[in-house]
Amino acid sequence: MKLDNRWVTADGTLNELPITIYSREDWQVLADKGSFPICIQIAWHAEQRDESNAYPSRQDMLKIDVFHHQLQSQIEADSHAVVAMVITHDGVNQWVIYCDDIETVKAGLNKLSAPEQGFPIEIVADEDAGWETFKKVHQAIQ
Repeated sequence: MKLDNRWVTADGTLNELPITIYSREDWQVLADKGSFPICIQIAWHAEQRDESNAYPSRQDMLKIDVFHHQLQSQIEADSHAVVAMVITHDGVNQWVIYCDDIETVKAGLNKLSAPEQGFPIEIVADEDAGWETFKKVHQAIQ
């Protein structure tokens, strides 16, 4: 099942620094079904921060945007995963992804058009059938 590509945006502060959180508008449809029990978090640590707002620099944000669009189109293509949330804060862009098969997501990541040195990302994955990682952040911004 695919979600609509409509996003809700929340802006605020965390530890006195700006934070922006984008979440899928209809995320609860998938969370309630329990069909994506694995949570994958990808963090992109920017090379440079914009000192006026602590977000990744404009140059880094351009690269992050390209990565985001590749990531979403690649891993959501076969309906085995969904990018549920994107968080930008303190020089880091983080994607919260839910999937039913981690190997499919890994294969999708390997198909992305990466620079020669690769992407500056860290990836962690955990079982999270109740979408608790997502819900914790979502409830904090309500």
